[in-house]
Amino acid sequence: MQPTHETVAALDRRRFLRTVVLACGTVLLDWPARAEIEADPASCLYRWFPQFPAPRDLWVVPFAGDVEEGMVLESAAGLAALRVLEGKWDTLIYEDVQNDGYQRWFAEYCQAHRPKVTRLGLDEAVAGLQRADIARGYLLFRFEQSTRPLHSPGKLDESANVATSLAAAHNGLAVSERLAGRMEKLGLKRLLDVRERTEQSCLAQGEFSHRVLGTADPKTRNARSLMIALNAFVCSGRGEAYEKGLARCEPDAPVLGWGCEAEDRQTIPSTRWGLFQTATNWCHNLPAFAGDVLGESISANQLRHPHPLHWSALDWGDGIHHVNFTLSDGDNVQWMMCNFTGGSEAPSYYGNPKRGRFPFTWGLPVPSLCQLSPRTLAEIMAKATVNDDFIQFHGGGYFYPDLYGKARGTDKALELHAERLRAYMDLTGIRILAFNFQDWDGPEARAACEMFACKLPGLLGILAYQYNSYPAGQGTIRWVKGAGGDEVPVVSCRLCIWAQIKRPRETTPAAVAAWLNRLPVAREKANDDCFSWVMAHAWSRFRRAEKGAPLDAEEKGVAQDKETPDTARGYDPVLWAVERLEPKVKPVTAQELFLRVRLRLRPQATLARWLVGVKAAVGPEMPPRESVAQVAEARALLPLTGRDASSARRCFELLKSISQKSLSDSAPRRRYA
Repeated sequence: MQPTHETVAALDRRRFLRTVVLACGTVLLDWPARAEIEADPASCLYRWFPQFPAPRDLWVVPFAGDVEEGMVLESAAGLAALRVLEGKWDTLIYEDVQNDGYQRWFAEYCQAHRPKVTRLGLDEAVAGLQRADIARGYLLFRFEQSTRPLHSPGKLDESANVATSLAAAHNGLAVSERLAGRMEKLGLKRLLDVRERTEQSCLAQGEFSHRVLGTADPKTRNARSLMIALNAFVCSGRGEAYEKGLARCEPDAPVLGWGCEAEDRQTIPSTRWGLFQTATNWCHNLPAFAGDVLGESISANQLRHPHPLHWSALDWGDGIHHVNFTLSDGDNVQWMMCNFTGGSEAPSYYGNPKRGRFPFTWGLPVPSLCQLSPRTLAEIMAKATVNDDFIQFHGGGYFYPDLYGKARGTDKALELHAERLRAYMDLTGIRILAFNFQDWDGPEARAACEMFACKLPGLLGILAYQYNSYPAGQGTIRWVKGAGGDEVPVVSCRLCIWAQIKRPRETTPAAVAAWLNRLPVAREKANDDCFSWVMAHAWSRFRRAEKGAPLDAEEKGVAQDKETPDTARGYDPVLWAVERLEPKVKPVTAQELFLRVRLRLRPQATLARWLVGVKAAVGPEMPPRESVAQVAEARALLPLTGRDASSARRCFELLKSISQKSLSDSAPRRRYA
């Protein structure tokens, strides 16, 4: 029996976003946009992954450091999760991962759901599944013993993936040759020998879900539990089996795991067929963590951006070049769950003790975390400093919007994805997307940006970079039509902090700072070159150099494939760049960058929306005459703001003054005359 995802409620747009409609019919997109979050926000969300029921019993087994044992563990956990999802059993298997993040989330999960926790060895868990008729035998595969690096192309033994693909249909564990005797001693019988079967023959003969595809290196075992629970076809992410597996899936379906090819040779085919990558290949215990219910075991407020920025917090910005630094590895769920917040690598990233010293933006895989591990996202939000900002990186999955679904000859996949993101933006308050394009400024990219801008009222902006190379746009800002007549800015990447890439705009912290220090500042007039978005490559290592050293000193002789005590990556190299900036260059969050871009480059439209927002915020009541006069003066100035900088600045100052009064004044207000 093929498992199906639980029914998801259709998005009720009327309850989704409070909007104020201008007399001309355009929609006020006040920032932060206010949304009405239901008591049960999960009812608004489209789920690419099912909500697993909380188990009555939880069998906790030790971490499997041996990959072949891990295959047995993953398939056992997958079969248990499949039966729980079908409502035929009430026990999940949890692997005791010795990562501090996993330890915290497991403790919170148990406190929220109160399962009966029983600690068992792997063999005891397998025997328990056999007694319950969950595991009826095993599928024999050959574990690849090659020296091929993980997730690299080359000659593969595909039988591990075949065994994983067929586990759900046969109620069998994936067992290697070395462990077959051990399983038989436990009473399991061989159901199938798949050692000579290929992924392509498996796909041709099996019946698999159309709502998900699994990709895995046959030499790795992680995330197979969820693949089995969802009855996914599992392949190595290359060749004809991969293409056919993608083509048979529904538009806008996820790809679990990560395969065995170069990044673009995996992501371009999946994108063209309208599927998105999740980079879940090192995740553990996804069926358990996907059991948290938003609004119940996890409150909606725990997932919201804790520091939304309002227009009234800004100044006019004269004499300043504003720059945002963003760090992300795209829609990388496994990194968020493993070494971003906890583990040995966390001090380079969100666990850096210096975090919060300057405004900084982190890219997050928001929809995937909301479904697969909302506790991870809740912890990130809870630990945010006032200088931590967040964006939806890759817009809910790794794909190229300018190619999404093109192999199907339709934009259906792109339209579905844009519509489905809306509730996640509302839930989290994160209203900035970042996209990786094959051609960031081509007609397909512009059409894709317009699709998202139209489908997502309240979208503040889009950050755009190109697969090769990231800063191809050189900081150019494009504008696309959005909901209700809004114009949405698309800001291209200007520079990257990236080691040893040998391209002028992808360079060291010192060189990036030197480049920013040469750029113009906003004066009476402003243009694209007064604002910058800088990407920090998550994996580049640098060695700190003294001021006055050559600009390439930070990368010279630094090994990129191993950690050495005198090098750093992640947050610290960005901090070094910030410390080299002149006072005229000001780091800001992505939120602030987009607010300023809108304010200075589209002042009339921005101030018009703000004026309506100010009036709507106070309703029919207002502080005494001074504010009434200020509103009248701002209204009179508004027609001039598109061509006269002094009028725009005066209008801004008036609206800021009114906003600050309305926020601070708790005295009774009288109605407008």
